[in-house]
Amino acid sequence: MNMPISDFPSSLSQNGRPVGAVMVVGGGVAGMQASLDLADAGFKVYLVEKEPAIGGHMAALDKTFPTNDCAMCTISPRLVATAGHRNITVLTDTELLKLDGEAGHFTATVRRNPRYIDVTKCTACGDCAAVCPIVVTDRFNGGLNQRKAAYKLYPQAVPNAFAIEKKGIAPCRDACPAGQRAQGYIALIREGRYADALRVIKEDNPFPGICGRICNHRCETACNRNLVPPGEPVSIAALKRFVTDQVYAQPYAAPQPAPRKYEERVAIIGAGPCGLTAAKDLVLAGYGVTVFEALPVAGGMLRVGVPEYRLPTSIINREVQEIIDLGVELRLNTPVENLDDVFAQGFSAVLISVGAHEGKRLPIPGADHPEVLINTRFLRDVRLGNGSNLKGHRVLVLGGGNVAMDCARTAVRLDAKQVDVACLESREVMPAARHEIQEAEEEGITLYPGRSFTRILSADGRITGVEAVKVSFMRFEPDGALTLETAPDSEHILACDTVIFAIGQRAGLAFIPEDAGVGITRRGSVAVNPNTFAASRPGVFAAGDATGGTAFVIEAVASGHKAAENIRKYLRGERLESRRHPELPVVRLSPTEVAVRIRRGDIEVKPRVRMAALDGGARRRSFEEVNLGYTEEEARAEAARCLQCGVCSECLSCYYKCAAGAIDHNQVARVEKIEVGAMILASGFELYDAHLAGEYGLGRFPNVVTSQQYERILSPTGPYGGHLKRPSDGHEPKRIAWIQCVGSRRADRNWCSAVCCMYATKQTLITQEHAPATGCTIFYIDFRAYGKGFDAYYERARASGVRYLRAMPSAIKQDPATGNLEIHYSLPDGQGVTETFDLVVLSVGLQAPGGMTRLAGELGVGLTADGFCQTTNLSPLNTTRDGVYVCGPFAEPKDIPETVMSASAAAARAMTLLAEARHTLVRPKEYPPELDVTGQEPRVGVFVCHCGTNIAGVVDVAAVTEYARSLPNVVLADHNLFTCSTDSQAKIRAAIKEYSLNRVVVAS
Repeated sequence: MNMPISDFPSSLSQNGRPVGAVMVVGGGVAGMQASLDLADAGFKVYLVEKEPAIGGHMAALDKTFPTNDCAMCTISPRLVATAGHRNITVLTDTELLKLDGEAGHFTATVRRNPRYIDVTKCTACGDCAAVCPIVVTDRFNGGLNQRKAAYKLYPQAVPNAFAIEKKGIAPCRDACPAGQRAQGYIALIREGRYADALRVIKEDNPFPGICGRICNHRCETACNRNLVPPGEPVSIAALKRFVTDQVYAQPYAAPQPAPRKYEERVAIIGAGPCGLTAAKDLVLAGYGVTVFEALPVAGGMLRVGVPEYRLPTSIINREVQEIIDLGVELRLNTPVENLDDVFAQGFSAVLISVGAHEGKRLPIPGADHPEVLINTRFLRDVRLGNGSNLKGHRVLVLGGGNVAMDCARTAVRLDAKQVDVACLESREVMPAARHEIQEAEEEGITLYPGRSFTRILSADGRITGVEAVKVSFMRFEPDGALTLETAPDSEHILACDTVIFAIGQRAGLAFIPEDAGVGITRRGSVAVNPNTFAASRPGVFAAGDATGGTAFVIEAVASGHKAAENIRKYLRGERLESRRHPELPVVRLSPTEVAVRIRRGDIEVKPRVRMAALDGGARRRSFEEVNLGYTEEEARAEAARCLQCGVCSECLSCYYKCAAGAIDHNQVARVEKIEVGAMILASGFELYDAHLAGEYGLGRFPNVVTSQQYERILSPTGPYGGHLKRPSDGHEPKRIAWIQCVGSRRADRNWCSAVCCMYATKQTLITQEHAPATGCTIFYIDFRAYGKGFDAYYERARASGVRYLRAMPSAIKQDPATGNLEIHYSLPDGQGVTETFDLVVLSVGLQAPGGMTRLAGELGVGLTADGFCQTTNLSPLNTTRDGVYVCGPFAEPKDIPETVMSASAAAARAMTLLAEARHTLVRPKEYPPELDVTGQEPRVGVFVCHCGTNIAGVVDVAAVTEYARSLPNVVLADHNLFTCSTDSQAKIRAAIKEYSLNRVVVAS
């Protein structure tokens, strides 16, 4: 990728002035310095940073060498100045995609990634993080601790706003027809927040107790846990049931009726899951809703088609009642005879959502025998207390789906002598759920798969059996037609005296006459636009079983939501087929990713928690619920198996908690184009991944840390509050070793990272400030202290007792009893030595940022063989593309002073290129009106800074503040964690106004 490098172009490619704007890529100290120089000189600046805050690596440092000044105190003025500059637009969460055009006239394409929090509304109160149930590794602190998915990058972050980390849609939610936020309620179950978990479920599904029992849980099929041995998904449906069992055990509290906003009324025909879901949505939207139901009970097929042992009546009644109590009018025993009559009652729209209550018979001789039962009617009669007397009967159920299993298992409970199930499909492809088949066999039911039926036999008016043949091949064609081949000479009799057809069912649509203007398909369903559920007659919509045949309950819920939304649009005169929101990516883990996370310990390999159930013998004797549900301990253990694939679980806890209304989970990435005249690449560096140096045990031995992690250990804003601790046990280490050149100066990485020698020396001196008795040893190849004052700094460390050993350790071993670390190394004379340390710090090297390495081709920027930006000694700021400049460590490893210097130099190069466009795009500086305080009594405000623990660890800040309050003319004394942060400065501005301060003292 090496390319020739030219100096400034002799002329611009277009007529007229260049664009008086510069894009600076990278929000670290180099990017901020270049941006401030340019903005102060009269150029518009777009500062692009991929993280949610600017500050870069320097924001994570504790101190800087050789002065040992607080890194944050040094960088904070730049943070505040950059954020507040009228001519700098800070674009956080933003990535550069490509650069078109020529020097002076570029078009930069950037992607603005969603933050899910509106920075203009966020007050940085932290309430979102407090209620967020998702805990992730804190990358800013080097993975030493954890943070929430809702987070602020660091305490003084600019912009002073939180962000939400979200990789995309979890596969469980993507697989759910209703978009159930499964990861959200699972995370809340893990925390024991059951009422919140139920609220999350009911955002998308009004029937959690029902779906927790009978859903086909596609979410579990899609679960990434299937990739983790032993290949068992999270029990998502069972956890949903657990939540409802917990909350429903409390006394029922009826919801407040929804306020009526509109005059229009909507009629819904059918009180099943589809109709009731739509009813809930529409009544909450402010419409009058009436549900017509032909049966004496609400719930549709849930109530009369699913046996009590699978779905207790109390659960159905509870969830239906909650919808009715919102203000829905329910008319039971009210069949609709004619669609026109409904409109005549003054309804503005009608939703047809009748269930599949009409069962089917096979067209074979004997199918009309009076002792032949139909699945839907049989199950409905049992549920309503009018079941057939099957005591002592031999029952044969024809069909292989879940409804066939329901019929067979119900017959067992009605004391049938023998119950068999026969079906066309082979055992391997029977449509019934595997657990349903297993439980049926446990209850003594015999299966006869791979059978076709020719006639029902009878004698003396009584059924004696079914004549069947064995199936050798079968397939349902796309149009629904059956291709069937049977084995020759395989005829046989399946003995029985009662036959139950369970081969399917359909919706009853006899109330729709031919002249009603509503189209009916050849399959006997309502013809609708599949995108809107609108029928051919204006104002008529249909959804659920009425349009697509028998569906699972969650599909009915999804269609109810969609129908209600389109009815709402119809009533408001909006376009029905409006554009949808762009979709987020689905987070599907690869087997390789899973294997890596298992090795790192991020994923624990453990089996699914099994749910207790009644044994087969006990089940046969009653309609008691078979599956007993999880205990609290079991549920929380199973919830802990969730991999948190999407990071943010979209549980909406933050949304409900945020008083500022800043949460917006509907944000999506936006691609924008920005016109600029020049570009400066200040994209910084990446640290070498020291896990790759496996001989040193990072990730395996807790007391081996990287230099970045050690900075955060020492920092007052770090995970240990500035207290020197080792990760394994929190004890203060007495002997610490630093190993240099980890990731540098190797055969495959043959460069010096320039800063490691000095930052290791700095860390030893700061360590001695924390714990003077600590023994510090630095293992090095050779030592480079080439900057101003660096050699004196090195000598200072040696004089303070820091031991420098010219040796390269070959390996580290851990004492499992103590967590101490044995380092093996050789002296220059070849003598082998082993020493024991409490903590080992790996001085990791700098490398080119991976993102820029990948982007170089799009930018037309050449790279060196090591991935750094290609420059020359005589033109160290020019890239291979005219008008694109580089500064900081992306060109080569640099320390902070050299980085800042190169940033100002790169800004000067851009200024020279765009000189004639200076001041063309900037806003003039505006000063607030001055207040004349002449003759006023002094009104002093005193603000004392903690500076984390830098000051507060030595000074009693609260006592100083209290003392300041006692001084003459002090009307306000307060203290701030970091006075340099933007939120503290906003607080001071507000205090000046509120207390009419005319004198301000900042003690820092």
